[in-house]
Amino acid sequence: MRKILLILTSVLLLAACEQQSDLVTILEIDNVNWQQDAVESGFNLHIKVKAAAKSSTIQRLIIYSDDNQFKERILLDSTIAIPAKNINLSWYYTLPYYTDTTKVKLTARSYDQSGNTMSGAVIIRVAPGDQALRSIDNLTLYSALSDGKSAFSFETFQPVYIGKDTTKVAFFDWTDPAELEGQQSPAISREWHSEIGLLFSRSEGFNFSEATAQSVTDVWKSAVKSAIIKSLRADDVLLIGIGDKPVGAIKILAVYDDDGTENDRYIFSIKVLPDFKWNPEQDNPETQKE
Repeated sequence: MRKILLILTSVLLLAACEQQSDLVTILEIDNVNWQQDAVESGFNLHIKVKAAAKSSTIQRLIIYSDDNQFKERILLDSTIAIPAKNINLSWYYTLPYYTDTTKVKLTARSYDQSGNTMSGAVIIRVAPGDQALRSIDNLTLYSALSDGKSAFSFETFQPVYIGKDTTKVAFFDWTDPAELEGQQSPAISREWHSEIGLLFSRSEGFNFSEATAQSVTDVWKSAVKSAIIKSLRADDVLLIGIGDKPVGAIKILAVYDDDGTENDRYIFSIKVLPDFKWNPEQDNPETQKE
């Protein structure tokens, strides 16, 4: 009986090996020495996947990553238009920016038309990095005394008309009505307000052109903050945030105070942290009071 059991076990093992080897998937990275060195955050990996099936054809290929910071994420999910026994994929993937040296597992999984699946993976070490923030440039915010767009929206990241509800915009130009008395052509106020919990901080030494998420965060921790910023002038750099959470940075490029008030305006650029998402229900203190 024991001999029969051994024979049956051997047969099952052989069958399992044959079924497993029917589909082969290999993932390689060929443009960096990842076996020995930590790969820099933001590096553009050249990933090559080879998949081969013996008795069927490959119909789907998935590439995904898994790590402690970003968890498991599908990077590529491709259905093969014309299934084939051999698939060779060449694909570039830009690594995200990690806050610490992190082990990242990259896996390719193939599926054939017989229902079999097989994966191949590599584990790389990724060094921490800090991503330069993308700039939205040459935005024009008009004076509150003009008929132009005198407010800024976090929904569109563009200047908008202010409307009656100032809690619907991120910040807006403000002119004190008391200062208008007796003035035929009042000057641009050079003053911005926010009523959504957004705070401003003037930061003269901050390097706006090379701003990163980390540099904004580091300065914001000890910054003097206020919901009102006054005396705005060209070359001012403002950091903005909601409470202790940094949002980004603004650079005033020019302030125009022309004759009359219709064309009085600010020209500025803004950079926002990549993980910032405006959530009025969570961030707007007026909403929280309801």
